[in-house]
Amino acid sequence: MKPETPDHSRSPESNDHVSTPKHEANERGWQAKATGVDDALRTAVDRVRPAAHRVGQWLAPLIQRLMQWLTPLLQRVQDAPAVRRLRERVAPHVPDSVKNAPRLRSMQVGAGIAAVGIVGLIIGGLAGGDDRDVEEAAMASPMEQKKAENPQTRAETTSGDNTQDAPLGPPVEGIDVSNHNGNIDWKKVAGDNKKFTFVLASDGTDFANPKYSEQYHGAKDAGLIAGAYHFARPDDSDGATQANRFLDIMDYQNDGKTLPPVLDLEVDPNGGSCYDMSVDQMHQWTKAFNDTVKQRTGKDPIIYANPSFWKQCMGSTDTFSNHNLWLAAYEVDSPTVPKGFQDWDFWQYTDKGNVAGVGGNTDINQYKEGIERLKELAG
Repeated sequence: MKPETPDHSRSPESNDHVSTPKHEANERGWQAKATGVDDALRTAVDRVRPAAHRVGQWLAPLIQRLMQWLTPLLQRVQDAPAVRRLRERVAPHVPDSVKNAPRLRSMQVGAGIAAVGIVGLIIGGLAGGDDRDVEEAAMASPMEQKKAENPQTRAETTSGDNTQDAPLGPPVEGIDVSNHNGNIDWKKVAGDNKKFTFVLASDGTDFANPKYSEQYHGAKDAGLIAGAYHFARPDDSDGATQANRFLDIMDYQNDGKTLPPVLDLEVDPNGGSCYDMSVDQMHQWTKAFNDTVKQRTGKDPIIYANPSFWKQCMGSTDTFSNHNLWLAAYEVDSPTVPKGFQDWDFWQYTDKGNVAGVGGNTDINQYKEGIERLKELAG
């Protein structure tokens, strides 16, 4: 038999792998390492996904608002008298071959509006006169532009009544708790970067959370923005009765640190139904509750619900679309907003959260518009 050389390839038989204990141990080691790397990657992706989703949610409305602001701005630049006069002066001196050039046509909307428009505004500003109102309006936000077009609202703006919404910011997190959570170290909760909480105050007609005062005021003392919620049981008593009892327990204070009262609407925990009530009856019950809260606090209550309840028991109504929505939806990257609402404000995205200062699992929530708007909502 000739010795094996680079010029003599192995036969199929000689390619058969002969396993040894050492080789099998090495293979098992590599398989374990590969499995460990795969698990680590999956864990990393699971941790990054919510953060990436929150960043996307934060950026999307900013981009949308920027586009909403730029569109009327560019249109007003085009329509400004100074710009029109400049175009009229320049146009006769531009050869037709240049006007019709494809490259120039593609630039007319972008660079043409920007460069010529800015020059036109400068000329108009130097010339003074009525053009200034239009040019100043062109640099304003869409809401300010509407005020500039109306002399009455423009006068109101200059008189000092020019409040604006708080700036949009990245989402912030909070928790909701009940008597089941027991004693809570709220300083640790705050240290875990939780900015707000909702505390169960009452349930139906008869139950009141014995830990409510301790939990609610403890959260406020630790610097969290706090709110209270009522678990509705429409088959116990009418909406006004439950609202009054809830508010008596809650002791709502308009102190800049209290979120609007919350109406927690869920299916009957004893039967999974809509409390043997029709959609219309559920509407009437909810309206009576909300009207009572509004009358006593001046605030429209936040509505807590999930999409299936809103469809099954409320008929996907838009009657309450002016209320802030606290949406329950677990194990999803982005919650489905029930028909009847344009968007969610609070999102309860898990009931198995681990938060410093709270024993066991707890619900974790997200407020989508940032801490400054959360403070504004509590104002």
